[in-house]
Amino acid sequence: MSRTVPAFFVVSFILVSMLSASTMTVLLLKEGGALEGELLNPDEVPRKVFRIKTAEGLEISLDAQVVEKIQGREREALAEYNRDAPTTENTVERHLFWARWCNERQLSDQAKTHWQQILELDPDHVDARRVLGYRQTSTGWEHPRDTLERRGFIQHQGRWKTHHEIEVENILENSKNEADHWKREIYALYRRLPHPQAEAELMSIRNPAAFVPIREILINEPNPQRRIMLLRLLLQIPDARALQFVAGWAIRPDEPSADIRKICVEELLRRASDQPEIRQHMIGVYRNSLRSNTNPAVIHLTAQVLGDMGGHEAVPELIEVLRMTRTETIPGQAPTYTQSPGSTGFGQSAPITRQVSVDNQTVQAALRKLTGVDFGFDQAAWRNWYRQFQRSPSFNLRNM
Repeated sequence: MSRTVPAFFVVSFILVSMLSASTMTVLLLKEGGALEGELLNPDEVPRKVFRIKTAEGLEISLDAQVVEKIQGREREALAEYNRDAPTTENTVERHLFWARWCNERQLSDQAKTHWQQILELDPDHVDARRVLGYRQTSTGWEHPRDTLERRGFIQHQGRWKTHHEIEVENILENSKNEADHWKREIYALYRRLPHPQAEAELMSIRNPAAFVPIREILINEPNPQRRIMLLRLLLQIPDARALQFVAGWAIRPDEPSADIRKICVEELLRRASDQPEIRQHMIGVYRNSLRSNTNPAVIHLTAQVLGDMGGHEAVPELIEVLRMTRTETIPGQAPTYTQSPGSTGFGQSAPITRQVSVDNQTVQAALRKLTGVDFGFDQAAWRNWYRQFQRSPSFNLRNM
């Protein structure tokens, strides 16, 4: 391109050349391989499909997402662009040429610059508006960015978000950072035990973010004395999750020590004398356990705790688990040899599966203790009594 030739003739010559000459393109594919041919849609913006005509005359369409890059043309095209584009005339026609030229060679940033320059010169240029994402409204051209900003959105970390979303993300990020800090801190102190200073620092922790790492250590701790220490540490943390977890530990069948389960309940009830909400947390845990659990061991432990602590609020749930249904399988009989007129051979009966009702004596004992009455394992009688008792003006199981 000669810089002494008048701009009008240069533009005309280039445009004619683009129309008449075949542009050979080599596409490198993401899954390997390459495709070479004439690019039939160099002006497509945004790029969705590459339409290639091969040397054999075969036309192929490729989704843009399967193309890694155009081989070896970026550096060559960028060098040519940096050499010639700076001297271009500041006209719509010249910027339009360079925008399309850059788009064909995958120089998207440079192409965008020329489209923006076109808008500076011709604010109503339809192609430029379309390429840059504008849409026409009743009040004129509007970019999606302007629409979002008008609606209160902010561009944050590459996405458009509301003020509330950003605040929530910041809170979650801060919470995660705090949780990570306390996890490192707790594990470091725990590894230093039984050093007295490490134990003192550990037992002084009150931050709710420490709940998760303490819980993780407790679940995997085989030493009973260490488990007691960790349970007491959880009770010092001002977090409902910690209280509920300790309440749940009292009914864990995989806690081998009955003494530890007892300590959990005693410690919780002792603290509940000053903080009544602790008792409500306990009752909530045990009522949910009876509603959602079919494990006989959990139901047995829950009924025991409720009976001991006077958990009269859970009477309806205890009535529902007074009798439980379980599935049992009776093995088939051993193979037998039979011989009779017309038939000889071995016979074997198939296993029998059936549903059986099981009376829960621990639940019955808890109900009798909490209510002062006893209807055995007759759930219908218990339900009828409870309905009648609720209607009484003096309804208060605490007085039983």
